[in-house]
Amino acid sequence: MRAVRITTHGGPDALTVQETDTPRRTPGTVLVRVRAATVNPVDIANLAGKVTSAVHRPAAPLPRTAGRDYAGIVTDGPDHLRGLEVWGTSGGLAVTRDGAQADYLLVPEDTVRPKPASLTFAQAAAGGLTHTVAWLALADRLDLQAGETLLVTGGSGAVARAATDIAHWRGATVIAADRRLADDLAADVTIDTATDDLTQAVLRATDGTGVDAALDTVGGPLLDPVLTALRPGGRAAVVASPLSPTATLDVLDFYRNERTLHGVNTLDLPLTRAAEVLDILRLGFDTGALTPPRTTTFPLDQAPAAYRAVLDGTPGTKVVLTP
Repeated sequence: MRAVRITTHGGPDALTVQETDTPRRTPGTVLVRVRAATVNPVDIANLAGKVTSAVHRPAAPLPRTAGRDYAGIVTDGPDHLRGLEVWGTSGGLAVTRDGAQADYLLVPEDTVRPKPASLTFAQAAAGGLTHTVAWLALADRLDLQAGETLLVTGGSGAVARAATDIAHWRGATVIAADRRLADDLAADVTIDTATDDLTQAVLRATDGTGVDAALDTVGGPLLDPVLTALRPGGRAAVVASPLSPTATLDVLDFYRNERTLHGVNTLDLPLTRAAEVLDILRLGFDTGALTPPRTTTFPLDQAPAAYRAVLDGTPGTKVVLTP
């Protein structure tokens, strides 16, 4: 079979598409014929060798197959699973074990889940990691409730769009902030951070009270304005920091207002826990509560070009490899 292999750390040109042995099914596993596998920003970092220190387990030695989420068809496994269209994400894929950017993928049988019938394979793969991150942030960490107001930074990005959908599904109001606001955002209020002060704009939009919760997908120098835009007792989650790995914050303001901050890291998210989240998300997609992700596809053999497309920036659109 073909597989996108990380043989050395570097940029997209370091990737190779190689012929490797098809994994052989062992007891308790299923073999999935991959029909789509997403290229996420974390895959760029993984290729560069920048994510191994973030996990609490040693990374698998090179070479290993790339790709953290997938959609496909079970071709070998128990009779009740054969032929099932499935999707999956995380669980150390591409970090502590071979990933999904290949013709076939071997995963534990209790972690495969039916993909949403309303989504194509490319859409299902694109929604795996992105929507799982957003769900974990909003539901698990922030416990976002109906009637609350959520601030989302990087509002035009894929994770922020997923969070906007999920927040609306949970009955919340969404304020989206970004330096490059897209015209098609579903947020209730938008803030252009290129021209407006984030905290002051949020206070104006909330009649001076601040938001109940915030999801920061930008980090760096934006984290402190996000935290100060929270109401007293408000809570925030941060999932990435593409601008800078470090941030400063007003500690006095933070503790005096009894705010909380959560990190959301899916690198160590077990496949079994990811599968539980995907079951919830499938309901959201198939009932129309969640919008199908926007995708652009590349053949598996063009993996370096797909990685370059992610580096060049595809706000709100997920890059997907199709074996």
